[in-house]
Amino acid sequence: MLLNRRSRVLRTAAVATGTSVALLLPAAAAFADDASGSGDPGAAVREQVSGWPLPDGSTAQVRQTGEGSYSADIVGRDGVLIGSLSSTGGRPAYAENNGLHIVLQPDGTVSSWMDQVPAPVPPKPEPKPEPKPAPQPKPAPKPAPKPKPAPRALPKAKLADGTVATFAKHGKNGPRVQVSLVNGKRVATVDPKHLTVQHRGWTYKLAVQPGKQQYRFVVVDTPKRGGNSWVYDLNGKLVATYHAQKR
Repeated sequence: MLLNRRSRVLRTAAVATGTSVALLLPAAAAFADDASGSGDPGAAVREQVSGWPLPDGSTAQVRQTGEGSYSADIVGRDGVLIGSLSSTGGRPAYAENNGLHIVLQPDGTVSSWMDQVPAPVPPKPEPKPEPKPAPQPKPAPKPAPKPKPAPRALPKAKLADGTVATFAKHGKNGPRVQVSLVNGKRVATVDPKHLTVQHRGWTYKLAVQPGKQQYRFVVVDTPKRGGNSWVYDLNGKLVATYHAQKR
């Protein structure tokens, strides 16, 4: 077999595999009649050329070179010879060129096929990494609320009648003294608008000290029990005691 420079790979072998393609010009019909009337029948046979289209678009041009011998020229689409192969001695000739397989049978027929090359699988695009959200600054902890100062306990004093007096120097309407039972039940309240209150014969007074703008809380016993009196400042301190003269 002959190979020209354009052919990359064209190999021949004595094999008989492959799939036959449609016959354009049967070899038997091509050589059935010698129309030239030449004295050399073999020369007329050798001049007959049958063309076999190949799967890649090229053509196998087959001619008989002798009794039971054939040669095929592989011609590309542009008419340039790619290569040649020959079948002699009743054996097929095989050639391969860039995935094109050609078998020249001993009867001058041609079988050919192409390698099935799978289409390349496009690579999967790499997933784009999702942008990570910027870390949010943690809010500064709220300062703990300052504890409210506990209200000051108002001064108290136990009175002679068994009640309890609670003193408030700075009430809404001025100083105030509230008199309650031991169980907390209120029995009397004295302030600048109610300077004197009586309860069960006892008298409770809020007295203004002359020239001092100060108040004193005065408790006066019932007349039946002598009419004694006790004087407290607004801090609940006993500052004076008066005993009524007995008759």
